[in-house]
Amino acid sequence: MRRILTVTALLLATACGQSADDAAFGSLQQPIVNGDVSTSSDDSAVYLLTRPSQGDAVFCTGTVIAPNLVATALHCVTHSTIGLFSCEPDGSLTAPDRADGTIGRLVEPAEVSVYVGPSIVGARPVTRGARLLGTGSTQICRGDLAFVVLEDPLDVPVSSVRISYGVEAGDFVRIVGYGETETYGDSGRHVREGRRVIDVGPLSEDQPSIIASPRTFVVNEGPCHGDSGGPAFAEDTGALVGVYSLAAGATCTTVGVRNVYTHLSTFSSFVLDAFAAADAEPILDEPDAEPERPGVVAESGCSVAAPGAGGARQSAPSAGLVALAALGAGLAFRRRRG
Repeated sequence: MRRILTVTALLLATACGQSADDAAFGSLQQPIVNGDVSTSSDDSAVYLLTRPSQGDAVFCTGTVIAPNLVATALHCVTHSTIGLFSCEPDGSLTAPDRADGTIGRLVEPAEVSVYVGPSIVGARPVTRGARLLGTGSTQICRGDLAFVVLEDPLDVPVSSVRISYGVEAGDFVRIVGYGETETYGDSGRHVREGRRVIDVGPLSEDQPSIIASPRTFVVNEGPCHGDSGGPAFAEDTGALVGVYSLAAGATCTTVGVRNVYTHLSTFSSFVLDAFAAADAEPILDEPDAEPERPGVVAESGCSVAAPGAGGARQSAPSAGLVALAALGAGLAFRRRRG
């Protein structure tokens, strides 16, 4: 996947999981910038490899929030046409080709494989998807959140989730992800502490902002391509508060780079739908001192069950679309097909 700059001061790019085919040819994708090698204490962060029957394979990061449930980015588990596009400040999509920047249907659940551990070199997947749930977004600038219900439960740490209130500007988060350097799968999982939340968007698409897009929050340097879907954990409690989606900057190390996370608390209804689909109970991060902050109820959502477990796609009430945009900027994308 190659980033192509538009004539704007600030660039907006999906932090799309890197194409596995591109990585195999030695592309220089970075792991978390200036991060440290992650240890087994971060094993709630897992590696996702999506190999659809049609289209490119894509790798991403996810977070185990129940033994059989993983949170990740929507573009990691869908048929998406990247092409050339730009995201407008209100989260709308602009593209020279009508298909560019669009998100299609969810892939088949079994096409999503899960790997665990700090390094996946030589590793085999431990399980795969049994059902997928997405926000129903049809374009890449919005609603970048999905859940994978697993065939088999994982024996790894389970992250708590923060959904009754969110983060605020000035809070600190800890970020984790599987980036890539030079060759496919060899950089392992990385972590970086003390990432400051610099902007927080409003709770609804009806309240556009030039600071941060609705239902997102922004951190500065840290995550990079291949870390898509990776977690932002609250440093004070360790709870999952965001899922990585967008990088706004010419490169991951550009001065002033803005990394956009989908704000989990603004999708509280959808999160609870995912736990219900997995028949699991969330570990909630609800300190008594914090006020309740309700999420925004979705217009619609979608899910895919594994063959034999309901078969066809089915509708499910879940969260609506999230606007993912930044400061009047745009970025064009091109995917190199394998």
